[in-house]
Amino acid sequence: MLKLLYKISLLILIFLSATILYQKHTYAYHTLTHINPIPQTKTLIAQEHYVDAHKYLSYFMQFDYMKENTEAIQLLKEIEVKRSSIAYKSSKFVEGLSTGMSDETIGQASAIGSDFLLIGDLRDLALEGTHYYKDEEVDAVLVSLSTIGLVASVSTFFTLGSSAVAKSGVSVLKLAHKSKRIPAWLGTYLTKEAKQIRQTKNIDSIKPLFMHLDTMHKHTGLSDTLKLLSKTRNLKELQKTAKLTKRYGQDTSILLKLSNKTLLTKSKTLKNFDIKTIKLASTYGTSGLVHLIKGGEKTFIKTTKRMKAYSKVGYKGEIWKMFLSFMKYLSDTVLMSIMGIASLLLFPLRKRKRLI
Repeated sequence: MLKLLYKISLLILIFLSATILYQKHTYAYHTLTHINPIPQTKTLIAQEHYVDAHKYLSYFMQFDYMKENTEAIQLLKEIEVKRSSIAYKSSKFVEGLSTGMSDETIGQASAIGSDFLLIGDLRDLALEGTHYYKDEEVDAVLVSLSTIGLVASVSTFFTLGSSAVAKSGVSVLKLAHKSKRIPAWLGTYLTKEAKQIRQTKNIDSIKPLFMHLDTMHKHTGLSDTLKLLSKTRNLKELQKTAKLTKRYGQDTSILLKLSNKTLLTKSKTLKNFDIKTIKLASTYGTSGLVHLIKGGEKTFIKTTKRMKAYSKVGYKGEIWKMFLSFMKYLSDTVLMSIMGIASLLLFPLRKRKRLI
């Protein structure tokens, strides 16, 4: 009887080890943990980045695991109350008009509006001219943008508005520069192009850049356009990012952040998946999208459904959490060793000696 129980115990051990090994490589439960957006939201609020805080938390509130989270709901209300106050809106409008930069729509509108009326370009050139006169450091990128802006303004006037995209692009780039969101490659590119434009009085060479910015602006809004622009490394990557905005719209920026740019590097593969599935995968961070790409859409959906069902096992899913924690610490080598030793122990002692 004891001998039978001994063998059954070994068989159960082999079966459990094989099951865990299979689950690790087929469903990868241990790698999929939902992102908790509350800590990051609180950090953004502490830094007074209310726009980013609202967008970040709002994105997660569309998913079941956050919909009824009372702390998240209260936090979102607090952000909305702050952003809707008259004092806050007034300060952002004045900020955009006087400095040419803001993170709120109302401030960005006043900043861009001043540039469209030539006020911004003349203001910035006058300011940098003062720096030059006083033998102080001159902002070469800002001077380049103002120069391009003046040429674009004249072109817009004489072409009856056909160069408005270029003028709008200059304003967006100014806002990006003043917000310190123009990447190094773009600063160099603008300085070089401005010299040619100053001589030719023609902005055709830089129009592709403005077209990409216009695409991003239309599909994501100004705030996200600035964020996306700051993460690019060259003109080709900017073009690819602009294409992404056509598919993912206002979620492009946060999806790129959550996926650690997997959305960009694996864009061709992800085209085959439903957007809802991609967004669900993003709530698990980079590992979620990696699992989606590796296993396919059907496997990923099956995995998340099983996880949702398993999370109800035990008190508030504590048994499931313990199982996931257990899986994390059991490497493939350990599992295969357990299976090997248990299999060896099933053999009679004499046969074991012969095998050894």
